[in-house]
Amino acid sequence: MDFTVAICTFNGAKRLPQVLDRLQTQETIGFVWEILVVDNASTDHTAIVVAEYQQQWQALYPLRYVQEPRPGLTYARRRAFQEANSDLVGFLDDDNWPEPIWVNAAYSFLVRQCTLRTTVSRS
Repeated sequence: MDFTVAICTFNGAKRLPQVLDRLQTQETIGFVWEILVVDNASTDHTAIVVAEYQQQWQALYPLRYVQEPRPGLTYARRRAFQEANSDLVGFLDDDNWPEPIWVNAAYSFLVRQCTLRTTVSRS
């Protein structure tokens, strides 16, 4: 796995569908990625919404779901890093609607930054 898109959400049942619909149509080439929804102590139907999407998910990349029972964005992001199947993690809010090239652009940016840091630290 090359890249994880993490969506930390609290009571995102009404917002997640638009984000997930847009992520299904991303234009990505040359890397393997996943979507990880981190449910941050939601009290609405967030888990049901994600489960329904998982059942009908047609994309080549997986849609995963985990729960973080401790409320707070710091806990949710920490959980995302723990659960991600890649070293590169990009965070997307549940109320952001990514353009069709967002995943590709985020991955390319992180790869360039990591390559730059590696090159500088070895010099």
